[in-house]
This record gives sequence, structure tokens and C-alpha cells, in this order.
Amino acid sequence: MPEDAVLVTGASSGIGLETALCLAQNGYRVFASMRNLDRRIALDAEAARRGVKVEILKLDNTIPETINETLEVIRGRAGGLYGLVNNAGSIIRGYFEDVSESEARQVFEANVFGTMAVTRAVLPLMREAGRGRIVLITSIGGRLGSPGNAVYCASKFALEGFGESLNQEVGSFGINVSLVEPGVVRTELFGRNRNTAAGALEPSSPYAKWFQNLEVLTDREVQAAVTSAGQVAGAVLRALKAPTPRLRYVVGRRASLLLRLRRYLPGETFDRIWTRELTRRISSIS
Repeated sequence: MPEDAVLVTGASSGIGLETALCLAQNGYRVFASMRNLDRRIALDAEAARRGVKVEILKLDNTIPETINETLEVIRGRAGGLYGLVNNAGSIIRGYFEDVSESEARQVFEANVFGTMAVTRAVLPLMREAGRGRIVLITSIGGRLGSPGNAVYCASKFALEGFGESLNQEVGSFGINVSLVEPGVVRTELFGRNRNTAAGALEPSSPYAKWFQNLEVLTDREVQAAVTSAGQVAGAVLRALKAPTPRLRYVVGRRASLLLRLRRYLPGETFDRIWTRELTRRISSIS
């Protein structure tokens, strides 16, 4: 029986890179895609170190031509596609009023419409095979809002609704959809790929001091993060292998605790506590 083929988007670093390698180590035929093939060096090196093979392809989920070309290559090489891991995306940091419409649209193009475009393109292959797994990498930010992340959280909330609805639509074709929801993970989204709204850097912004404090707090949380990209990759593996996969996989103890608290605290109690705590922590930065 041939290896099950899986496409992982956004595989040049972080969660995407680790997921591609994890799946390859567990017997999947992995097609790892990225927007810029000049950034394949880290994936190539780590694949060689671990003694696994990944096939690297160019795919920008905001450019339909690259999606179609990539899937044609996969169809030609593997004959079909069992799994899709939608990991590619972007972030914009800044209080909402400081984020321009064009900056917000870029995030939604990559996180929401790009994810939808790749998913729409793979569904015929999966329906033809009568089976398939689609995994969306969302975030705890798709379940809980936070200051300085209004646009990013809005895009992840959108993915949550998309994934939940899609799972209801395609189940009769033997296709399952899962949402993997990590807490804070130390990846390049908080380093080289950190994207800050131009307005958030303006000293005249009414949110300038708040945002400066928030960035300090964020850096501390990232440095202290105990949830790893490998743990997220493990959740993806479970979603692909489980006979009956769950709709949601929360990754990280803190994320799990926060979501449990929200589930069990009455009414708006959690939201008041959560907002008060965030405000306290941001304002306490000296």
C-alpha cells in the first residue's frame, strides 16, 4: 500500500517545519510547501539530520496559480492526497485602531481566504478517494480575544467557524476536519516573522504606551513558553491517525486551563476576570 500523502503549508519554520518532519518520521509521504523556496535550508538540514524525506514545493496560499500547480505535482507524484495541514498564515500586532485596513486584509487573505482556497482545491481529490483529513492550525486566539491582537484573533475565530461548519459538510464523503489550537509557542511569528502595524509604532498613538508594555509582556511569555512546536505536530499526527478524530485538539496546559475555566465559570464571569487580569498585567509593566 503506498504511503498516505499529506500536504503541509507554511513549512519553512516553526510549527509547519516540525509537523512536516514529524509526519515523515511516522510514515507519511510529506509534501512540505512554502512561499519562498530560498527558506528551505532549515527544513532540508533537519530532514537530513533526522534521516527522513520531505518533498518541498512552492505554494503561496494567496496566489491561486501556485496552489493549482502544487496540487498537479502532488497528483502526478502520489496519485492523490490523504491529508492537508493548513498551517500557513500571518500575524499583525497592534491595537485595532492602529491597524490599517490594508494590513488587516493581508492577514485575512493569508489566514482565512488562503486557507479556504487550498482547502477548496484539495476537496475534489479527497472526495474522489472517498477519504481524507483536513487539519487547520488555529490558536487559543481563535477562542479567546486579547488586546493588541484584534485582527489576528478575528482571523482565527473565522477559521474556527469555517472548520466546524466544513466538518459538518464533508463528513458524508469520508473526510474529517480537525482544529488544532495551540497556546503560546516560541516560533518565528514572535521573531523574524513578527509583523507590527505601522500605526502601532507611532508615538502619537493613543495606545502607544499600552502597546509598548504589551510587547514587553509578550516577549516574557514567549521566552517562558513551555508548549513546543513538537507538541503541536504531535496533535496534528493524532488528528491524522485517529480512527475517529476529534474536532478540536487544544495544545498546552495553560491554554487547556483557560478554556476549561471559560467553559465552567457562569455567564460573563470569565470574560470580566480575563479582561481585568490582562489589563492589570499590561499596566504593571514599568
